[in-house]
Amino acid sequence: MKDRSASYRYESANGQKASNLLEFLAQGGTDEASIRELGVRLLDYVLSRQDCADFRAAYLVRILYSFGDHIPRDLYDDIVQALLDFPYEDCGGHSMCTWTENHRLYAAGTEYLLAQLFPDAIFADGKGFTYHSLHAAKDLIAGLSEMLKYGFSEWGSNNYYSETMAGLANLVQFAEAETIREPARKALLMMCYDILSQSFYSGGYVYNPACARAYADNKVSSDIGSYIEPQTMAMRGETVQRFKEKECCMVLLLKAKNKDGSPVFSIPKEWLSLPDKDDREIAFMQGVDIDEYGSEGLAKYTQTNVRFAFKAGAISDYRVICRSMRYLHETGLIDNGMLKALKPFSMPFFYRTGLLKLMKRFVPTGFDGAAMEKGRVYTYLRHDYSVSAAFDYRVGQVLFQQNSLAVNLSYKISLCVTNPYSECGKKGSPGYWIGSGIAPRAAAYKNVAVCIFDMSRANRKFKYTHLFFPVMLFDETDITKADEGIFLGRTGNVNICVRTNPGAAFVSPVESLEKDVAMYQDGKVPEGYFGGEYDLINREKGPHYYVFEVDDTLGFEEFKTQMAERRLEFSNEKKAVSYSLNDCRLEYDGAFTVGGSEFVPAFRRPWDIIGNRV
Repeated sequence: MKDRSASYRYESANGQKASNLLEFLAQGGTDEASIRELGVRLLDYVLSRQDCADFRAAYLVRILYSFGDHIPRDLYDDIVQALLDFPYEDCGGHSMCTWTENHRLYAAGTEYLLAQLFPDAIFADGKGFTYHSLHAAKDLIAGLSEMLKYGFSEWGSNNYYSETMAGLANLVQFAEAETIREPARKALLMMCYDILSQSFYSGGYVYNPACARAYADNKVSSDIGSYIEPQTMAMRGETVQRFKEKECCMVLLLKAKNKDGSPVFSIPKEWLSLPDKDDREIAFMQGVDIDEYGSEGLAKYTQTNVRFAFKAGAISDYRVICRSMRYLHETGLIDNGMLKALKPFSMPFFYRTGLLKLMKRFVPTGFDGAAMEKGRVYTYLRHDYSVSAAFDYRVGQVLFQQNSLAVNLSYKISLCVTNPYSECGKKGSPGYWIGSGIAPRAAAYKNVAVCIFDMSRANRKFKYTHLFFPVMLFDETDITKADEGIFLGRTGNVNICVRTNPGAAFVSPVESLEKDVAMYQDGKVPEGYFGGEYDLINREKGPHYYVFEVDDTLGFEEFKTQMAERRLEFSNEKKAVSYSLNDCRLEYDGAFTVGGSEFVPAFRRPWDIIGNRV
């Protein structure tokens, strides 16, 4: 869990300290000066209309419902007025992202719950309860229906899930209409199963599968990058004292009781033990590919269909850009500060004639099409580690924030590999660690994961890949065969062997600390956290391969002996790697086989897995 000790300076109750208003109130804090300071800080962010202000608006709604009588009257009135003045339609005049999955859920949920709490209030647009409750309900019912049918657009994210979970928790606890509360409950159960089934405990909870949304800290360490751990602890009945606002919403829901004393929300007991189980294989399929929009009834121009595509990040792909521009033009969203680069192309002439589609098809920018298309994720878990791969996901294309392959060895160490989209000294998505310049072909079977990059597709300035391998965080390492592309390590009772093209070499820790702003941006990773080398660069010409084998049964010396007996063959011509354990073979343009037979997990939609259990 992130160390936020520097922020814990507000004494609440029973010797506890808080860093935010929801946390302070949940701990039993009553000091008016602290409530004012924390409340004004939250309110000012909402009033700023900057990105993620809608998140804070949702936290304020929860505060009004759960702790309204603790808020000084003048501050309470200011909060209500700010929420009534908040934009709940797609429009310009601000710089907030409002269209992706968690933003859309928050906006409609906040609008609905605000109208429900203040049925006589008038919103900034001059409309009242009837309009805004129906407007929000329409968006919520459509969005929740899509979640239950297709799963989550931002699948597998140990960051973005926390926001979606908070939005669902608010609806489950406070929405009075069964038509909204019940699908929200089902979607929240779906997310709980996703998290519990792909988590393990190793000094802390680790949920970090291959995913559609991850920043550098989320990918490399649950200790510093997970926003799901407090909720997981609360799900399993453990005491949680410290949490960010987005984490708090779920924690408070799990404590909430109905008038008869029964829990407002409960999770099937058999799910709660899932993080303790060995030899789990999970195969989720979530999201929709753009090419499937026609068969799914999503291709026709309606504002509902466009909003669905926007939730999946599909805005400027050539297949949808004409209807996207039409929507942006009709709603005024084109004047949103985050979309200003698209404004020159928003004139009706471009999208009505199809010229824009033609232009975009031949001048693609790579990642601008579908940030989060359908993910088919296979995860294998033991008691102390997990291996996860997104099969055949956008192979050879730019990844915006997605992570195709995750090897989680402990609470502190998760391995990942990318082709940088930009140099080490730049921030942003995609970037040096975030997303990937080109996506690899990735696959996994039990304790082995494999990926291959076709470097002929890479930007000429970035003809290399790099592996996150934090040498000093391991208890033991053996890099004596680095010239052969073999790197071994042990953390606790978990051993890892990574094999790649010969000649890979580490960036010096001094250089990483000085230049790697992509890793250290916004202070998410404390400087010096890794204690040494972690950035392993592979500059070999031709295709790049990475093979990971994880073990928790042998001592490190025995493991090294066993690894010396493994055999690996790589064909540059076929872009294929064969590995002796389980006779695994991955061809970039062919099949992934195990024991000579193609291995394709039985991927299923989340609700198809759990629907008959809840």
